Amino acid sequence: MATRTAPTPARFAAWNRGKTSVEIDLASAVGRAEALALIDGADAVIENLRPGALARLGLSLDDLRARQSGLVTCSISAYGSVGPARDDPGWEPLVHARAGAQQGMFTADQPIWLPFPMASIGAALLGVLGTGAALVKREGTGYGQHVETSLFDALLFLNAAAIFHREHRRLAVGRPANTPVLHTYETSDGRSMQLNLSGTERWREVCRLVGLDPDGECGLDFGSAESLGRLSNREWIHRVLDELTTRFGSRTADEWEQALLESPAAVAKCNTLEEWLAHEQAQANDVFLSVDDAQLGPLRLAGPPVRVLADAGPRGKVRRHGSEGGALGGHRVIDMSSFWAGPLAARLLGELGADVVKVEPPNGEGAYQLMPVLPNIYVDGNRSKRGVTLDLRTDEDRQRLLDLVAAADVVVENAVAGTWERLALGEADMRAVNPTLVYARAKGFGLCGPLASRPAFDYVVQAATGMVMGQGGGRPQAMNFTANDYCTGIHLAAGTVLALLARTRGAAITSVEGSLMLTATVFQSEQVAEIAVRGERSDAVGADLRGPSPDCHLYEASDGWIVVCAATREQHAAITAALGISEASAVAIQGAISALTVAGACARLRAQGVPAAVSVHPSAVPDDPQVIARNLLTAVGHPVAGRFVQVGIPLRLSVDTPAVKGSAPAPGRWKRRAKAHA
Repeated sequence: MATRTAPTPARFAAWNRGKTSVEIDLASAVGRAEALALIDGADAVIENLRPGALARLGLSLDDLRARQSGLVTCSISAYGSVGPARDDPGWEPLVHARAGAQQGMFTADQPIWLPFPMASIGAALLGVLGTGAALVKREGTGYGQHVETSLFDALLFLNAAAIFHREHRRLAVGRPANTPVLHTYETSDGRSMQLNLSGTERWREVCRLVGLDPDGECGLDFGSAESLGRLSNREWIHRVLDELTTRFGSRTADEWEQALLESPAAVAKCNTLEEWLAHEQAQANDVFLSVDDAQLGPLRLAGPPVRVLADAGPRGKVRRHGSEGGALGGHRVIDMSSFWAGPLAARLLGELGADVVKVEPPNGEGAYQLMPVLPNIYVDGNRSKRGVTLDLRTDEDRQRLLDLVAAADVVVENAVAGTWERLALGEADMRAVNPTLVYARAKGFGLCGPLASRPAFDYVVQAATGMVMGQGGGRPQAMNFTANDYCTGIHLAAGTVLALLARTRGAAITSVEGSLMLTATVFQSEQVAEIAVRGERSDAVGADLRGPSPDCHLYEASDGWIVVCAATREQHAAITAALGISEASAVAIQGAISALTVAGACARLRAQGVPAAVSVHPSAVPDDPQVIARNLLTAVGHPVAGRFVQVGIPLRLSVDTPAVKGSAPAPGRWKRRAKAHA
């Protein structure tokens, strides 16, 4: 049930379609009775009030579960149910500030305003994941339990790559990223192309696209430590940047897009959201959905972030493997994915209790090869898994993989379309040995359309879908972290859990489909809804990229930055009293705050009831008292790379507690062990 609490039709339309909306006064006895009557017929209750608010109204979640033993309850708060920040205001920009999401890769310690409600979206999907897993467990046990996550947990997870660091070696602020393999290049018509890649073949594709010799001075071999050293050589970096800048500047953005259709590479035009709405790729994959809103009429909104498909085939049966620990205990997942989105989905399933076996080539997947320079991708994405090394070019190892699949519940993959089919290991081949398999795939741009075969990394998708231009307020500005990779991992894991739940109830589930393209569009759901409702978007970042208005803005203090988020008229009026100024203009507020420390400015604003928070670099996140009090980071050792501090598990279950089950595998050391457990 949903309650319309504010006159924001576009936002309400974006997030509340498909629901029955009722208005209930929970402060009254009649209203509480109405709520209890609804809950008595429910499988799950999801709430996002401040911690303890429902209990004060006489609707304690513990009491609700005692009343109905199979009920699953889920709480989504701002910062969690315990800790010093438990009752702090939880407006999205305040969470962005504390989680280190406004600073980082491209802007170093100079923050930018995020126009997308990433913390809320991530927390909502984690709530779905946890609730779905609890319902799967209930099918076999009959008991319900409580699921908890928060906006802060979710955004730490989405920003985990930036927070990741070697134990006892603190992160440095560093300089803004300036590398030819992750860069925005201007074209001859004043538009921009975004390049983002990793891997030798991906670099060779770019060289072929622009007419460079991939074996010459500009060449890169990602399997060679000596060659990768070029990415730290400033002379080489500047030379290649200049060369690529000249070449991309020789054509228009649309001309490059046409060339990419013939010679795919990890590059995309920085589209506006309006261009993405009309894009053939979006249309081919039903990225947008036509909805008939009862109050607003026909609307075109962002579609579902993940698709669960079923057919009339054999109904799934529940298998049991190994330990029954965790909500997904007894399920087996074969992880054939690489880099980020797929591995993260499989990791989440593993930490919820599934037995996850990661399949890798003899020298490890692409992220493993990058460990000498970027250990975070492999180490963070692949903990809590067993490993098996297979050379799938051989008949013997292809059969070993099929033997594993025959005894599994789920396969996860994220290869470029056609990769597995060329090895006779596509979905049809898997289903031939396991007809009830749940086949979960994460793609960059989906399964069809003109971009389906294009290599897709996070920033390439950000560019194509309008996020880069949205973050820059009409100018290209990439976000400081790879939110699409991490959130697609949540989407795919949540979709897989819902598929397993449907399977336990007799549905013939075939596949689960997620993509970075769908995730990027969902992040922009409110902007899509604004266009549908009003015909235009409001300014979401401001001309200086520091905020859309004086009372929702980033300000520089004497020793750092703070974010002010005055969400009500009363809070807006209190700014002047807090800072001793006559008007709450951006210039006046900045003038007052510049003379204060971040601690002093926040204290004065909060004393007058104005929400404010320090905007920190990811390197400062480990020092946050809420992070420390709730143990939100964890140290995990890897047998090859060493010990690293990582973001922990971003959700909790009251009975079947999720757990980190060990480090990422070390390819080449695990073939016999995985075979023995097949």
